[in-house]
Amino acid sequence: MTFTVLVFGHRLPGVSPAQFKERYDEHMSLIQKITGAYFPLSHTRRYIQRADGYNAKVIVGSQEDFDFDVIAEMVFENEGIFKAFYEIVSKEDNAKIVDEDEKKFFDRKRVRVVVLGETEVTERRV
Repeated sequence: MTFTVLVFGHRLPGVSPAQFKERYDEHMSLIQKITGAYFPLSHTRRYIQRADGYNAKVIVGSQEDFDFDVIAEMVFENEGIFKAFYEIVSKEDNAKIVDEDEKKFFDRKRVRVVVLGETEVTERRV
């Protein structure tokens, strides 16, 4: 059974949504290089649409509900692989490299990470 983690990430003040997306996408190449075989099976990033650079395109709720800029989904083979991945990026030398890169675009003080449980899918019937 796979192990899935969601990351709710925030851009730093002064970083535009387009700059944030570009930097985060580039950042994943760095993480992939550092973690090698322990990189997730997939790392999917879903960016909040902000046409004016600030306000989310909210359908239900308020702007305050969408203070994050990206929801990233990391899928690992299992929890053990996730723990190995986390250990690698947390090692002092790697953590310094990751931190130096992230401080250009990513607000680590506001990041939220959660483990997902079961997934149920309902598909359209034809």
